Amino acid sequence: ALLAAPGRETPPEQRPIGFVFQDYVLFPHLTVEKNIAFGLKGMSDAKTRIADQLAAFGIEELAKRYPHELSGGQQQRVALARAVARKPKALLLDEPFASIDVALRRRLREELRRVLKEQKAAVLLVTHDADEALALGDRIALMGAGKIIETAAPEDLYERPATPDGASLFPGSQTVPGEVRGGVFTCMLGEAAAAGLKAGPARAVLRADCLTASKDELSHFKVADVRFAGPGWRARLAGPEGAPLWVKMAAAPEVGAGVSIAVDWSKVFVFSG
Repeated sequence: ALLAAPGRETPPEQRPIGFVFQDYVLFPHLTVEKNIAFGLKGMSDAKTRIADQLAAFGIEELAKRYPHELSGGQQQRVALARAVARKPKALLLDEPFASIDVALRRRLREELRRVLKEQKAAVLLVTHDADEALALGDRIALMGAGKIIETAAPEDLYERPATPDGASLFPGSQTVPGEVRGGVFTCMLGEAAAAGLKAGPARAVLRADCLTASKDELSHFKVADVRFAGPGWRARLAGPEGAPLWVKMAAAPEVGAGVSIAVDWSKVFVFSG
C-alpha cells in the first residue's frame, strides 16, 4: 500500500503500521487496558482486541494498573500489545528489549516471536544484539557505516557468510589475522587453502567449536587468563604474534601454562583485507 507520495499523505492514524520504541512511551495517566485501547477508537471489536492482546502477552491481571505500577518487562509487554492490537500490516521495533535484564529479555523475545507468528505480522527489528537478531529474525541485514553490507537468512549466514561481519555474527566467533600467498592462508594457527583470494593481508573468522585445546608445556601458546564458563573453562591465550585467542577447556589450566591448538579448518572462513 502506498502511504506517502507527492500530493498524497496518509494521516498517521490511518497507516497500517505499528511502532514500539526503546523506552516504551506508555501514557502515564492511562491504565494498561486503556493504553492498549488508544489506537482502537471507533472500532466495533475494540474490547475483543484488547482482551486478545492481554491474553497473548500474559498481562490480564495488569489491566487496571498504571505504567508506574509495572516492572520494565511488564511495561514492554504493554507497549507490544498496544502496537499489535491494531493488527498492523507492518510492525517496527526499535531495540525493544535494550533496557531489560538479560534473563527477562530472552523470555520476552520468545513470547514476541510466538505472538507475531500467530498474527502473521511483517516485522522490522533494529538491534545491536546478535543473539536477539538470530532468535527473532527470519532474515538478517547487517549494517556498517550506515549501509547494509550483507542480507541473508540465519542458516545462510552460518553456512555461507559473504563478509567477515556475517561470519562473526554467531556467539563465540573470533578473528585471527594472517596473510594469503599463492592460494594459501597462513596465520599463527597454521595454514589453510584460500583458493580465489588475492595475495596480501587476510583474516580468518573462527567459529566457537573449531578449536580443540590441550595442555602442552612445549607449545608457544601460553595461558594469559582463565575463567569458569560452565560447562568447562574459557582460557585466553597469548600467541606468538601477540593476538589473543580464546579456547574452551574441560579442566582449568594454570596461568602461564602451555596449550596446544588443533584447528578444524572446515569451520573457519577466510576473507581478504
